[in-house]
Amino acid sequence: MTTKKYTFFLLTGEPGVGKTTLTKKLSTDISSKGIQTTGFYTEEVRKGRSREGFDVVTLDGTRGRLARDQSLLTEPIKHKVGKYGVLIQEFEKVALPLLVKPDNSQQHLLVIDEIGKMEFFSEPFKTAIRTIFSPSSNCVVLATI
Repeated sequence: MTTKKYTFFLLTGEPGVGKTTLTKKLSTDISSKGIQTTGFYTEEVRKGRSREGFDVVTLDGTRGRLARDQSLLTEPIKHKVGKYGVLIQEFEKVALPLLVKPDNSQQHLLVIDEIGKMEFFSEPFKTAIRTIFSPSSNCVVLATI
């Protein structure tokens, strides 16, 4: 009988305690050791002292809008969290391609910051998360929730 080894590292905490900062630092350190890292983190978008929304940013720097203050949006928004309209299609375009393990046998770390309410408006994202955290998965994951 073989034993399945799961390697999921989940960070939790109140907003502003440093989950994203720690995730970015760990992924940079791991990547510098020659381990392939892919994934994304969520970053606040500010104008002066005012928060305008959130972007999803890949580890290689590609950026897309995740959510914006509804007063800044011209298009109708179906999904909302507080004052923010969630831009599902833009999030999916950036994040979903990263949620698959590369086809090579090289060590790999998948970074997901974050698995939260805004992201879970995306059905394909939910499906990918279920697959990543399933018993048949062989992913090594660093994620925030």
